[in-house]
Amino acid sequence: MKLDAGGATSDGKLLDGIAKGDRTAFTEFYQRHNRALFAFLMKMVRDRELAEEVLSETMLDVWRQAGRFEGKSSVTTWLFSIGHHKAVSRLRRMREVALDEEVAANIEDSGPTPDKLASDKDMSRLLARLIECLSLDHREILQLAYYQEFSVQEIAEVLDLPENTVKTRMFYARQRLKALLEQAGVKGAVA
Repeated sequence: MKLDAGGATSDGKLLDGIAKGDRTAFTEFYQRHNRALFAFLMKMVRDRELAEEVLSETMLDVWRQAGRFEGKSSVTTWLFSIGHHKAVSRLRRMREVALDEEVAANIEDSGPTPDKLASDKDMSRLLARLIECLSLDHREILQLAYYQEFSVQEIAEVLDLPENTVKTRMFYARQRLKALLEQAGVKGAVA
């Protein structure tokens, strides 16, 4: 296999090997991408067991579909797109039983109070907690942009959305996060 400048096999070459049934290529691909993909899936589904299942299903699809990769996007974008679609499908199936609005109104918020959040000196932990309060659409946008460092174009490809929709969701996600930071006692938060 061809090595990249850092001496590692490129993702594209690994996919070529996987398409030919090369288990070593698949193992290297899995080891290279499983942590980042798992972290992304955890932010989406908020359940370790479900995230592990979706990760396994995604990697199984990589094994089965490696030969179908067309190179229209980066391998990482393609991989995260598969994972995203699988996670959304699983979440939709889980939501088939609708929650009665009265029942929902009576559910006590067991999350940390704004005072507790404000007293937490670790800003990254505070941000992680507040991001969890956002909608799925906003969480996944911020996760891909800030934790995976995807561009707007890559996010659009992963989520199968127009770039302007990604930009709009990013704007509203940042505005909501700013409001949550201010509620938590962080003054002068910049969106």
